[in-house]
Amino acid sequence: MKQFTFGLSGHIDHGKTSIVKSLTGQNTDNLKDEIKRGLTIDIGFAHLNNHISIIDVPGHEKFIKNMVSGVNAIDSAILVIAADDGIMPQTKEHFNILKILKINSGIIIINKIDLVEPEWLELIISEIKIFVKNSFLENAKIIKVSTLLNIGIEDLKNEIIHLSKNPSSKFDRGIFRMFVDRVFLKKGFGTVVTGTVLSGKINDDSKLTLLPNNEEVKIRSIQTHNEKVLEVELGNRSAINIQNVEKNKVFRGSHLSLNKYFQNVDIAVAEIDILDEIKHNQRIRVHLGTQEVIARILFVKDSEKKIGLLKFEKKIVCSFLDRFIIRSFSPVTTIGGGKIFDINISGKWSEKKIYMMNLLSKTKKSDIIHEIVNYRTKNIFNEMDLCYHLGLSKSCINEIIKDNFNFCYFGENNPWITTKIRLKKIHGKIFNIINTYHIKNPYFNGIIFDQLNQKVLLPESFLKFILYDLLKNKSLKIFKDLYSIYDFQIKLGEDDKILKDKIFRIIDDYKFETPDFSFFMKELKIDEKKLKNLLNIEKNNNSIIIINGTLFFSYKNYVNLLDSLKVFYKTNYTMSVSDFKKIAKTTRKYAVPLLEYLDKENITYRDGNERKYNKK
Repeated sequence: MKQFTFGLSGHIDHGKTSIVKSLTGQNTDNLKDEIKRGLTIDIGFAHLNNHISIIDVPGHEKFIKNMVSGVNAIDSAILVIAADDGIMPQTKEHFNILKILKINSGIIIINKIDLVEPEWLELIISEIKIFVKNSFLENAKIIKVSTLLNIGIEDLKNEIIHLSKNPSSKFDRGIFRMFVDRVFLKKGFGTVVTGTVLSGKINDDSKLTLLPNNEEVKIRSIQTHNEKVLEVELGNRSAINIQNVEKNKVFRGSHLSLNKYFQNVDIAVAEIDILDEIKHNQRIRVHLGTQEVIARILFVKDSEKKIGLLKFEKKIVCSFLDRFIIRSFSPVTTIGGGKIFDINISGKWSEKKIYMMNLLSKTKKSDIIHEIVNYRTKNIFNEMDLCYHLGLSKSCINEIIKDNFNFCYFGENNPWITTKIRLKKIHGKIFNIINTYHIKNPYFNGIIFDQLNQKVLLPESFLKFILYDLLKNKSLKIFKDLYSIYDFQIKLGEDDKILKDKIFRIIDDYKFETPDFSFFMKELKIDEKKLKNLLNIEKNNNSIIIINGTLFFSYKNYVNLLDSLKVFYKTNYTMSVSDFKKIAKTTRKYAVPLLEYLDKENITYRDGNERKYNKK
């Protein structure tokens, strides 16, 4: 069953814990110090029914980090303000945190109304309305409560039930994830972790990854609201008994998820909301989920501090569109927050700046994903890579980008994904590489795949898809595994044409006793480079065959030789080197390389010192 989670927030001693107890009968102050001191230190949990969970967060300024851990997973806020105090410092700080986390619904409670006169209460109500104007609580119901006299509790309960019927505003990634907020040992069972499921679902035989340890863990059992269940889903308060993990290896801030979909992060690009001054390269505290990590923030100069690079001092688990709170390093106050766009990016600072400004200009999820994919110049995403990078299921990504026609896909199973902009740049790079090759090697028909791939620096299978498309649309052509621009032709001057024809006539006339390089160079008065280039042209024109780079035979003579071999093998089962010398009318110097070439071409095969005919 889908659960709906409310978070109580407000200044210390405004009665949050008493309200929870009046609503549910449960005391969320469980720690000895909490009971002894009469104040909430850590987050507490209760449930109104199987559908509604309530998180009580501490109001004291010293425990704001615990408050942030509590409200990261709520659907709706309950802001508690004491009638005798009114709006206090932690009221403001809690309210700012709720706004940064983009909580979009809630209830306002004025507690302890038994302590004030009606006139004072009206002043407090007016003050509150001004305070929440133009916020998500502007039209929220204001409920007047006294837990001491049990006034307003039933109205509050009814409003909570009413709000819980609204759809959750949480972004369901389609992949299970949960930040751990409590860890304890249960005798006979082992380690139990609790948290609120932030997306997806799991069952009691699922295997999960525990981060930042990067360990695979097996679930032994699951509970929600003290009842054993077979599965939990988005919004459920969950207690998960995990096997073979020591309690000291799991802590508040640990992260459970399906394998590979989330990762430890050193650096992240984030949109920033500023409440108080934040300087470039300032050391800050980042609260994300139930984690607290020290980081430095680097702003893009022209962004008016609306986007920046977070460099974490230790690894953090974060992903696409995760929201976080920024608190100053010292003294510790809430100074801002934001939303993660991308993680673990590389490149020059100048490239990163342009990329971050492009991200900042986008508002739709599909356009942000487009920028993320477009930024990858070498590490092209396939479909699953993109899922793992964004922490989203395939169906979730497809739903987001289905109406964005600026993506390009290559392949069927786990296709490569890029953008039309990036594809155009890849095409340009390929054309430039091949054109440069043509200029430097005018006598060659084209470049081989391996040479091209070394320069393009793309995944091999992705490049093959790109080349296939370019061949299909006649931008490129291929001849004997050589890629060239479609309209490329080897252009010879009249002198070179005459030389080429002379070379061919010599090779053809000498049949299977062709002279070596020095003969051609001396006879035709040409250098070795030009000779090799002209020989290569003849080879690509299927006029000659070249064996071991130094023996040349005309293709016409080679075909005649094959015919002679067919005739020989009609009456002979095997052929010796001596037999072959007679057939080819050549010496051993040429006969042995020719026989090896015939073996390689599967015309013959060796059996001891004899050759047998390969009947096809």
